[in-house]
Amino acid sequence: MTRDWHLAAVDALLRLRTPGAGWGYRPDSPAYVEPTGLACLALVASETQREEAGLREAVEESADWLAGVQGADGSLGISATHPKPGWPTPYAILLWAELQVHAAHLDRAVRWLLRRHGHAFKKPADSPIGHDTTIPGWPWVEKTHSWLEPTALAVLALARAGESKQQRTRDGIRLIRDRAVRTGGWNYGNNAVFGRDLRARPAPTGLALAALAVAGERDDCVESGLEYLSDFLPQTRSPQSLCWGLLGMKAWGVWPEEAGQWLAEAFENAMRRRDPAPQLAYLVLAAGRGSLDVLGLQIGGGR
Repeated sequence: MTRDWHLAAVDALLRLRTPGAGWGYRPDSPAYVEPTGLACLALVASETQREEAGLREAVEESADWLAGVQGADGSLGISATHPKPGWPTPYAILLWAELQVHAAHLDRAVRWLLRRHGHAFKKPADSPIGHDTTIPGWPWVEKTHSWLEPTALAVLALARAGESKQQRTRDGIRLIRDRAVRTGGWNYGNNAVFGRDLRARPAPTGLALAALAVAGERDDCVESGLEYLSDFLPQTRSPQSLCWGLLGMKAWGVWPEEAGQWLAEAFENAMRRRDPAPQLAYLVLAAGRGSLDVLGLQIGGGR
């Protein structure tokens, strides 16, 4: 893996941090929960590769800031001024569990996540929807149907917090398997509509594979997802798609030889964007030696 870009990305990410808080989506914005959680996880995963003075201190301060914006119900919203919806909560759970800090906050966040579920319903016989609508996963917004990405993030967070055997976690894994596109990989929500398979996308596919690694069962949908990513990732330089795509493969013991070059090229593009912090966080997380550790995963699937 190309080393120089990774070290430069860590340095750039640290420079973008709002002192005492975290990271915003843009350099001139206040801190938000998602980019802060992503950046902290990425830096922790890369800590042994970049012994930057103050790196751990910055991460711990941001972990404290996340605790400060947690709501009374246990959830974390978009930012300190936008407490709803609570879909970013899994990022805080992953970070607090990794750092072994804020145990009471972690417990409240886990209990909130276990109580939360997407709207499940029995679809009519003539429904155009291809997936099982009765499986309770996790939504982006309260009282809406479950989606693939928040469900996969919830599964990872709950498993990292020691709740892999909970029924809600098992439901999430069941939903992920059910939403697999027949031709391989995962879309953001449905797998088929009006009898036609939807197009798989790399970010939800990688997230799905990472979450399925919690169960450790390398079945047909895992194999087809890995095959899809092997075909698709060489043509993408989106930081989010590369991050989750590569980590989904890594969770099952696969790492393409060209991955370092893909990430280096994506880094050059990310530095020119108006929202560099989350883009850099994705790339640093993908390249971090401890990336699976912060997600609570082992190479080859399982915990």
